[in-house]
Formats: sequence, C-alpha cells, structure tokens
Amino acid sequence: MTDTAIKVENLSKQYRLGVIGHGTLYKDLQSWYAHFRGKEDPNARITEHIGPGLNGERFWALQDINFEVKQGEVLGIIGRNGAGKSTLLKILSRVTTPTTGRAKIKGRIASLLEVGTGFHQELTGRENIYLNGAILGMTKAEIDSKFDEIVDFSGLEKFIDTPVKRYSSGMYVRLAFAVAAHLEPEILLVDEVLAVGDVEFQKKCLGKMGDVAKGGRTILFVSHNMGAIRNLCRRTLLIDKGKLVIDAESSYTIAKYLDQNLLEGAVADEAQIQKRIEGKICRNNPFLHFKEIALLDEAGQARKSFNSDENIIVSVSFECLRQVED
Repeated sequence: MTDTAIKVENLSKQYRLGVIGHGTLYKDLQSWYAHFRGKEDPNARITEHIGPGLNGERFWALQDINFEVKQGEVLGIIGRNGAGKSTLLKILSRVTTPTTGRAKIKGRIASLLEVGTGFHQELTGRENIYLNGAILGMTKAEIDSKFDEIVDFSGLEKFIDTPVKRYSSGMYVRLAFAVAAHLEPEILLVDEVLAVGDVEFQKKCLGKMGDVAKGGRTILFVSHNMGAIRNLCRRTLLIDKGKLVIDAESSYTIAKYLDQNLLEGAVADEAQIQKRIEGKICRNNPFLHFKEIALLDEAGQARKSFNSDENIIVSVSFECLRQVED
C-alpha cells in the first residue's frame, strides 16, 4: 500500500428499517416492557404505525464493495439517489462503521458531507476553523497561516464571529468547503453538498478542487454533475442499489450511467411528448397550433441527452391558421 491512499475490501453496510434506539436506556427499556406486555410502544413515532412488516427488515445500503485509490488520484462516484454513495463516504470518513469488510486509509482526511456535519453549531465560524484544524492534527501556527485565505475564499468576513447555527445552508457550505480544501489534508472527500451553493461559488469550488488535485492530494468526489465529474476525474465508479457495477475511465462510466437512465425510462418517450403537444393551442394566440418540439445541440443536430455543461437549443414548430400581423 505504498502509493495507495484508500483500499476498500469486501465492504458492506446493513441497516434495519424502522428499528432505532431512543437515545436513553430508560426509553429503550420502557419500549421493551410495553412490547413484552403486548401494549403499544409509548415512544413509537407516528410513522411506525404505518406500513406493518417493515420493522426489523434488513436493508443492504452497500454490498461487497472493492476498489483502490492511488495517492494524488481524483476519483468520481456517481449513481442515483439512494444508491449508497453517501454511505460509502460516511464509512471512509469514520462517521459510521461497515457491517462487514474494511477500508484502509493512509493519510489525514477532511470530508465535506451533507450540510450540518463537521461543525459545532454553538461555536462561531472562527472557532470552528481552529477546531477542524486541531482535529486534523495541525498546530495553531499552521492554522493561523491559512486563516485569512479560508475566510477570503468563503466570502464570510462579516459573519466569521457569528455562531454557525445562524448561518444559512449556503453560508455553511461556503465555510465548510473553504476549511476542508485549505487545511491541506492528504485526502479530501466531497459529497453533493455543492448543489446548495450559488453557481459562481460552485465554479470556484470546482476550480479549487482542481488546484488541490494538482498539488498531489487525493480526492473522492460524489456528484450528479456529469460535466464536473468528466472535467475533474479520469476514473469514475458507478454505484447502483448498493453495488459497484462499473469502475472505469470517466467517459465510459458516465455514458453507461446515462444509457441506463434512458433505458429505464428516466427520459420521457419521444413519441409520447409529440402526441401530447401536437395540435395544442398557444395560450396567448388561439390561431397558433403547436406541431413539434425538439432539443438540438449547437450544431443543430437533434439529440436525446446532453451533458450538464452543454448548451441546448429548444426548437418549436407550429402552424399558423391565419395571417399574423407584425
């Protein structure tokens, strides 16, 4: 494992649907005693009375995942919502543990997972910067040298001494990304939280991740933005229903993922679209009837799928039933 940053071996994660603890031993014993006597659980949530048969059912969020990531590699991870991508990053971040298998990690990890993790809500932005640096094993002098750069990147100078519990989700992500990217961990894990920020900040973050990668650090990037994945990552994993189905060069993995979505009905059937719009009357002009609609690329060619960073031309044909004056 000399040049390997992450090695995942036979990793699986199982959850039990509808069964969780209540947070205290007293409530757990109270629920157990009610069940023992055949009484209703006094601590049951409303949703636990809906859908009988789910309680105790086991669900595999990840199954037998195996892959390696070299030091300095930027690895993309794609898949549908609920496929297991975020669960994988949580295991690598040590937020949760696998049910079976293991993940060997070489180097300090900084992770940017869902909004709400990583910061102490009662502390200010300034205090959280120093807290995260200390967790990564940095000295105060090392954090001091990065502090101004972090604050400047986040654009939160006016709010840096405000408790983060008062931050909006966008402000939170700005500071969280700035901290994760600038405190120089060997491994950076980034989930789809960048979707919360505005477009300009997303571009800024993607540019920074490119700089981090050029610096020889390892990045795992989970995203639904296929353009960003293609630009940042040479290699991409496709996870589907908890299983690693493709581990290949990014353009191949993305193409297979998009093809899969098309085949399974993620895109409406073209004939159905034409049938729905043909003969429809324009709301603002009853003498205009729609005939056809098509999506074109910049070369004027009709296409059924586009990457997230491509321009799309919407071509609409209609029939005019009478002369329309200018």
